[in-house]
Amino acid sequence: MAKQINDPGFGIKLGGTGRIVRRDGSLNVGRVGDRFHWSDLYHAALMWSWTKYLGLTLVLYIVVNAVFGTLYMLIGTDQILNAQDGDWWMELSDAMFFSAQTLTTVGYGNLAPGSPLVSAIASLEALAGLFIFGIFTGISFGRFSRIKPRITFAEKAVLGPHRDGYNGFMCRLVNERSSVVMDSTANLILVMQDPNEPQHNRRYYQLNLDISHISSLAINWTLVHTITSDSPLSGLRLADLVQRNAEFLVILTAFDDTVGQQFYSRYSYRPQEILEGAKYVSMFETLDSGDVTVHVDRVHDTTPMDLYPLATVPAPLDEQPSPL
Repeated sequence: MAKQINDPGFGIKLGGTGRIVRRDGSLNVGRVGDRFHWSDLYHAALMWSWTKYLGLTLVLYIVVNAVFGTLYMLIGTDQILNAQDGDWWMELSDAMFFSAQTLTTVGYGNLAPGSPLVSAIASLEALAGLFIFGIFTGISFGRFSRIKPRITFAEKAVLGPHRDGYNGFMCRLVNERSSVVMDSTANLILVMQDPNEPQHNRRYYQLNLDISHISSLAINWTLVHTITSDSPLSGLRLADLVQRNAEFLVILTAFDDTVGQQFYSRYSYRPQEILEGAKYVSMFETLDSGDVTVHVDRVHDTTPMDLYPLATVPAPLDEQPSPL
């Protein structure tokens, strides 16, 4: 029996037609008024895209070199051994390259401090370089060690015939990687607005799945909710889901055996992303040798299939199962 549940954290008194979970799996929630704290820098750096992360790292490297290079220019490049005498741009290039070699502790042996003052500044720059590259190494390791699942969900969910004369809501997923994914648990939550209420409050229902847990995600996994008489979807067609601004939230929890970490993956389907009267095409085949081959590129493929006749009429929302 499907149960109406309390707000799982997405809000009840929220109108509008926006989705809760975006197509990329991120939550459709913006934040304003929050302030940046330097203690959050590590967390922010983990969340940045690689383009932004590497770009800001390059900018920091250039800025630090420019600051110390300017100091060497102000002191005078004549206090840097083997620095070139000539135009200002030649002196600037020597100062910048000396700064880069000091910051990275490379030191090719050509340019070297020629006075106590330059030696003191070079020592400070070398210390700054150790801190900067230590932080960069730690953040880079953290970014590489964070598992990013490659779970692909079918672009379209389906309402199709299932078994024993019952229709079912189905959505399919597959692991794009060849890694071993173990101990997978799926939750399917239906969100609908009550058209009889002026505020159109959201109501949440935990939909029962025929199979909600599998030991190994070796092939694809089709999540199926059988639409029985006690299902919130009983008697509803796709047009009814559009009217109620429905959204199906899929939350997958699994364990990646390759990296030894648990991960989560989210997805959602709106009524316009659901095919009525369809079933998924099989993704795997058994070869003559007995080996099983999974065609990952077929995860989105469907075929038309007539629905079973509706056996019940839509029940009013206030007659649906009461909250926990």
